[in-house]
Amino acid sequence: LLALALIFQPGAYAQSKSFYWERYDVEITLLENGDLRVVEQQTLNFSGDPFTFGYATIPTGGDGANDGIENITVSEGDTLYTESRSNSMHTFEVVEESGQVVIYWYFPPAVGQRTYTFSYTAKGAVRVGEEGDQVFWKAIPADHPAAVQNSRVVIHLPPEVQPQRHVDTGQPLIAGYVNGAEGEGVTTTLSEDGRRITYELTEGLAIGEMMEVRVQFPHGQLPVETANWQRQEQIADAMGLVVLAVAILLTIGGPLAVLLLWYLRGRDPEVGPMADILAEPPDSLPPAVVGTLIDERADMQDVVSTLVDLARRGYLTMTEEKGAEYEFSRTDKPTNDLRSFEQQFLTHLFGRHQSRELNDLKYKFAQHLPGIRSAMYEELKREGLFGRSPQGVRNSYLALGVALLVVAGFGFVALPAVLGELVATAVCPALALGLTGVALLITANFMPAKTTKGAEAAAKWQAFKKYLQEVERHTKLEEAGDIFEKFLAYAIAFGLERSWIRKFASLPSTPIPPWYIPYPHPYYGGGLGGGPLGRASGPIGAGERPSLEGMSRGLTGGLENMSAGLTRMLSSTATILKSTPPSSSSGGRAGGGFSGGFSGGFSGGGGSRGFG
Repeated sequence: LLALALIFQPGAYAQSKSFYWERYDVEITLLENGDLRVVEQQTLNFSGDPFTFGYATIPTGGDGANDGIENITVSEGDTLYTESRSNSMHTFEVVEESGQVVIYWYFPPAVGQRTYTFSYTAKGAVRVGEEGDQVFWKAIPADHPAAVQNSRVVIHLPPEVQPQRHVDTGQPLIAGYVNGAEGEGVTTTLSEDGRRITYELTEGLAIGEMMEVRVQFPHGQLPVETANWQRQEQIADAMGLVVLAVAILLTIGGPLAVLLLWYLRGRDPEVGPMADILAEPPDSLPPAVVGTLIDERADMQDVVSTLVDLARRGYLTMTEEKGAEYEFSRTDKPTNDLRSFEQQFLTHLFGRHQSRELNDLKYKFAQHLPGIRSAMYEELKREGLFGRSPQGVRNSYLALGVALLVVAGFGFVALPAVLGELVATAVCPALALGLTGVALLITANFMPAKTTKGAEAAAKWQAFKKYLQEVERHTKLEEAGDIFEKFLAYAIAFGLERSWIRKFASLPSTPIPPWYIPYPHPYYGGGLGGGPLGRASGPIGAGERPSLEGMSRGLTGGLENMSAGLTRMLSSTATILKSTPPSSSSGGRAGGGFSGGFSGGFSGGGGSRGFG
């Protein structure tokens, strides 16, 4: 039993003390200098273990809508408490913390009904405005740990001061609020002489609910100057507008500046009229360079087009093996006339080997791709098609965009830290700068600009690409089977390889490329790699190249397998050449407007109240 008592003692003690406010009355007297004399009379009902102290926190500055709290007194009936740090009975202590004043008062152990009164002066608590001056005060703050059953708040105005009247209705501009809702749960009355406004709760306040009171009177009735907290608020509002204007300027001007940058630096030169269709390549540029010229990127289809182009030109052959495996074989043709990126490609494809299986290149070739692509970009510069490497241009603007995002991120953290208490819009310029950075990151992809020669060449090659897309409309395919192999590498560079193979696969006049040996291997006469590679229905004469249709008669898989094998080889090559090893790790201010003509602003006072 003793152990259980010790275990449950904290919970039992926590529930052994409770209290609530029977009344929470506030008297507010507006002084002629703009100060408020506030008297709070709190009648409480304590139960359980005795209570020995109370506390109140009152915000100052802009949060409390005052320039400070002074002339604090605390009393209980006729007993006036003295200020002391001794924590003795009938004493109180004032602690000034950042942005608030805390009042502690200490009394003899209390159970049952007790009434405590404390008063203070709030300096400069009138909000001054051209439309009217006003008192707007949190009489009962939201931070109170017990219910309030009844409350009456009275505001006393100085002589010659009357509440302002609404211009349309003539009603006095006075209002009470419960939790920011005007008139709900509170009645408001004005005395006959117009100098006393009474606000009465119609129902109690639950924990966390607050009561605010407000009165507005004509500007100039009291000779009060704008308080420091309001001047700071006005400065903050002005700074906020400036900061917001800068943010809007950056939001609009930043992306427009990026657009202007593209217009001046990223557009290709205008070229004269060009033919819509070209049935022959307009110059001798290899397919990989053409593909890079068109889309300004050296991508995998350009790399694979180099493989097919080198095979067509006699530098290698391709053999399809059983199980959709492929082998590349190097011929004896010298490489003296090859461009730099083509020599690099062959070197990294074969290394020291004369033949290489495609699967053997898995995870090995990708490390050489950046160098090959860089050589492709340099080839564009050497040909005079671009002034700078397209990838270099993109990287420069991408770096600038990242730098703007870094600066924006720093500003997002630093500006609120420096200006946050004054300027609510401090983060807006950083967000706007970040938007400009994002716009630059997107635009970087469009910043490479061709030279005049490059723009003219691109227009001509676009006309040739259109011919390949619509070849059946401009050429009788039955009579032009030889262009299948001739233009296949260009079709790959343009991303048209599947449709190109499909268009020519069923035509009897289309010869098999001499550098591609499908599976199973028939007798393959003529061209590169000729010789007995298997059985067929009969020999093929020397110098002859079998057609796709004729080849299908000697293949167990037929024509569809041959064309599918070539398509599969191109797809597998792109996938394997770019493959890389897998990774090893997979405050609360009054809200809402006031209908009736009040000028803007937030209520002062507030804070918290409690007992222990």
